[in-house]
Amino acid sequence: MFLTEANVLHYLLSERFAAIEDVVSGRFTVRGLSRRNHNFRVTSGAREYLVKQVRKWDAESRLSLEREATVYWQARTNPSLAPVSELAPRSHAWDPPNAVLILEYLPEHVELYDLPDRFSPELAQLAGQTMGAFHGAMQSEEHRAWFPAELPSQLSLHETKEEDLAEESAGRRAFVRAVRKYPEYGRALDQLRSHWRPETVIQGDWKLDNCLIPAARDRMRVVDWEFAGWGDPAWDLATLLQSYWNFWVLWPARYRLDEIQPALRATLAGYGQPDIAERAIRFAGARMLQTAFERLDKAERMTPEAVRLMQASLNILTRPAWAAEQLLGTS
Repeated sequence: MFLTEANVLHYLLSERFAAIEDVVSGRFTVRGLSRRNHNFRVTSGAREYLVKQVRKWDAESRLSLEREATVYWQARTNPSLAPVSELAPRSHAWDPPNAVLILEYLPEHVELYDLPDRFSPELAQLAGQTMGAFHGAMQSEEHRAWFPAELPSQLSLHETKEEDLAEESAGRRAFVRAVRKYPEYGRALDQLRSHWRPETVIQGDWKLDNCLIPAARDRMRVVDWEFAGWGDPAWDLATLLQSYWNFWVLWPARYRLDEIQPALRATLAGYGQPDIAERAIRFAGARMLQTAFERLDKAERMTPEAVRLMQASLNILTRPAWAAEQLLGTS
């Protein structure tokens, strides 16, 4: 069954995650928070949950959510995965037939993306420190056996065949054709694949939207572990850098680059490994292509935002030294 705000109550009652007395007393509420998946924030009395279900009933979507459920289960049952437990919310249940994941909802946490001072160097340094500590703690070969090791699909975007896009929007098809048109993308992405260094567990989608900050601002939690795997730590760092850059690339009239640069430098300083910065910057160029593709989900044509992301991506991929100087404000 597909969950909606109207029927999620019946599902949770059947699974004993809600009580009828809370409904009668008015202590049951549901609020939709959907993004890639169908997400619902549910309150039943003193209990709060985040209920996730796939938006598309296809094998890729179901496997993605199943991977996230597996990460939570492993973190809950394996003491050596304590670093994951410290960052991720607690999992209450996984229902494979309905592709429904029920998680702890983290009250009094705000997405770093939504904070008024999202470009604060202090918050950026906390993000970098949190990521660096996690990567450092998850480098054991023991962990490698529990997480899939695969290259991000974004690094092969230029190899996408026309038949693979049959169900995509016209805007997405036009975008992929544009990427294939420029050989510079293919050369740069092929080179990035050859430079991939799988050496730790990565979260795989470590962007501002997935970083949750509590009121005390003394730690960070990270959500959405659907793309967790054994991979290159530069990919997580690139994702975070790129999610900062997006503000300037997408809305240059509202966000100045010099307003964002202190946060970028603080992120790298907090991460604490200067030798990874150059690869992270180049990987960020590839992540920009993925952002453009995602934003064209229902578009009938290429949008100005997608064009700006493509241009920024090409500049970063082909001129990483320039990107470091211009985008970070460093030499």
